Amino acid sequence: MKLSTPRRWGFRLGLALVAAAFLLPQLWLASISVKNKAGVFEFPPRWLPRDASLANYRFVLTRTQVPWYLWNSAKVAGLATALTLLAGVPAAFVLSRERFPRREAAVHALLAVQMVSPMVLLVPIYGLVAGLRLLDTHAGLVLVYASVQLPFTISVLKSFFDALPASVLEAARLDGASRLRTLWSIVLPLAAPGLAAVAIFDLASYWAEFSLALVLLDSQQRFTIPVGIFSFQSGYETDWHLVAAASFIGLVPVMAAFVLLQRYFVAGLTAGAVKG
Repeated sequence: MKLSTPRRWGFRLGLALVAAAFLLPQLWLASISVKNKAGVFEFPPRWLPRDASLANYRFVLTRTQVPWYLWNSAKVAGLATALTLLAGVPAAFVLSRERFPRREAAVHALLAVQMVSPMVLLVPIYGLVAGLRLLDTHAGLVLVYASVQLPFTISVLKSFFDALPASVLEAARLDGASRLRTLWSIVLPLAAPGLAAVAIFDLASYWAEFSLALVLLDSQQRFTIPVGIFSFQSGYETDWHLVAAASFIGLVPVMAAFVLLQRYFVAGLTAGAVKG
């Protein structure tokens, strides 16, 4: 349906307002990150201070453990995303294409589990990780992240697999392809945009997660970037200009990933929204 000119401009205005609501906090964060300690509390505040410099970034990157926090976050987020997809892809394919008793109940159970916040399960999660002797380890954090995100990943991937044409899969079966071969050679290439969209979403979620990492990690050398930035705070005084610089550095990898992979992300969301 083609929109009329007033509606088109109204739609563009709405998009601009939404973009501004998300962009302005990031711009203000960048503004604080180039100020000195006195400039943070200057009134009236300035978007671009007269003495703006990159000294805060230099200090954070050379005299703090932020580079190590970034490496920890990259390792944890990458491994957790790989583990989530490794477990989620076969499960979603089975729920999408196989028929077995209580299949619909399993799908509804996945949707119900998504409504439960991990914070509600924080005590049993802590006890389970402690029982496995994985407290204060990245392996324990990766397992928890993958377990928490798996129901969402399976549900989303199932919608992509549902949209694939059944005739293609039936042709593979008639040619003698096993279920595993069909999944690897037929389904995954066709669902590549959907897999990319889910991977980007999971990666961003793991990168920004704070509460579970705060509880399960104790050693500073194992902190991820959100917990590491939190450790910048002091009980008496906090250098907010350094916190802002570290926070903006932590945002850069996620923003770069979305910019570089935006085409695959949009294609994946579009593919999952249309039934085949």
